[in-house]
Amino acid sequence: MGGHRNRRDGVHHPSARAIQHAVDRAPGSRETQVGALPAGAGPQQAPSPVPTPVGGAPRILILFSDTGGGHRAAARALTDALKLFDPTCVVTVADPLMAQGPAVVRRLASLYSPMIQRSRVAWGAVYHSSNTKPTFAAIRAVFGRGVRKVTVELIKKHDPDVLLSVHPLLNHMTYQAIQKCGRPRALMTVITDLVDFHRGWTFSQADLVVAPTELARKVAIRRRVPPDRVKLLGLPVDLRFRPPAPGEKQALRRRFGLDESRFTILVMGGAAGAGSLLKQVRMLAWELQQWQVVAICGRNEKLRRRLARVHFATPTLVLGFVDYMPELMRACDVTVTKAGPGAIAEALATGLPLIITGFLPGQESPNVDFVVKSGVGKFSPKEADLLEEVRVLAEGGPTWREMSRRAAELAHPYASSDIARECLLLAARYRASAQASR
Repeated sequence: MGGHRNRRDGVHHPSARAIQHAVDRAPGSRETQVGALPAGAGPQQAPSPVPTPVGGAPRILILFSDTGGGHRAAARALTDALKLFDPTCVVTVADPLMAQGPAVVRRLASLYSPMIQRSRVAWGAVYHSSNTKPTFAAIRAVFGRGVRKVTVELIKKHDPDVLLSVHPLLNHMTYQAIQKCGRPRALMTVITDLVDFHRGWTFSQADLVVAPTELARKVAIRRRVPPDRVKLLGLPVDLRFRPPAPGEKQALRRRFGLDESRFTILVMGGAAGAGSLLKQVRMLAWELQQWQVVAICGRNEKLRRRLARVHFATPTLVLGFVDYMPELMRACDVTVTKAGPGAIAEALATGLPLIITGFLPGQESPNVDFVVKSGVGKFSPKEADLLEEVRVLAEGGPTWREMSRRAAELAHPYASSDIARECLLLAARYRASAQASR
């Protein structure tokens, strides 16, 4: 569990089993404040493993934006982990761009989702052109004033000890907002891209930058973040993502009405059900095969209805948006998805091999090489190639077992827990400093 092995800080660390079983919950929304829960509210009533700082409960402000589902998912995972570590801590999750930013900022940020769905090539051009010092400085000039104003208001309202950013456009402006708000507060950045990433993620004045992979850690240092401020802790995912316990895979298949013995393929298109999911499911299930398919259409209800009407020769379970993806992954043997960092991290945490079918130009391009070169998956952009790769894996031979083993080795299933621990230690330090200066 990475940083959990270091006991010299006097912090008690919950066991992997305690973390594993204390994670069923329902996450929040735009600006959500999470405080101590009443008695009998569930697993979060466990004793606090991190001492509450002198002067009151630690206060954490998590900043994200709904420009892609990965940022919100990371914010939710970290909220849950923080509450697991210290049920007394107060966690606020806010979106200074899309939800609370000025109209011009909201309008510009809202263009992201339509652009990646309609013209990925155009998004690639925007991404690469924005990833230069002059262009990124211009972007900060456009977004800066409005975002700083919102962030200052959030700081004054919630008085956080740590501002934790999970979005590349927020780090520099958050630091400037902190400077305008009196007492010292920590700035912590959690990179939610996997390998290479936009320069907005790396801000040398941050107290801590969390890297998801060793390759990302090296990129951050190369971009002049001090090495002692970069920690390799993994990409935060819901703590429910974990390898199946003995017999659990078969039990989950019974629960979902699946055949217990068939090789099971999970086909995903993200929360929006994007990509070529329809063609992929048809290729895998139209004719009778030895496997079974679970197709996740996300919020694309039109696609779900269309697939549900098809009578596939291969057993196929068609679902829309679900909040039990960890259980579905543990019921499956391989996942077919695009190269989104969150989906890859979730699959690795479950020990699930990957077949990557596409990627978003820009931040997702290096993820394909990472998956293939790490030996945890294959790249099959064509439907015919996808069918052949599945046939090889469905044999259940050395290829599938080796990929599963490599996935487990690369995984950081407790990344959210590790990051939460570091965040609470920062909070304790800054809260103590604030108390001492009074």
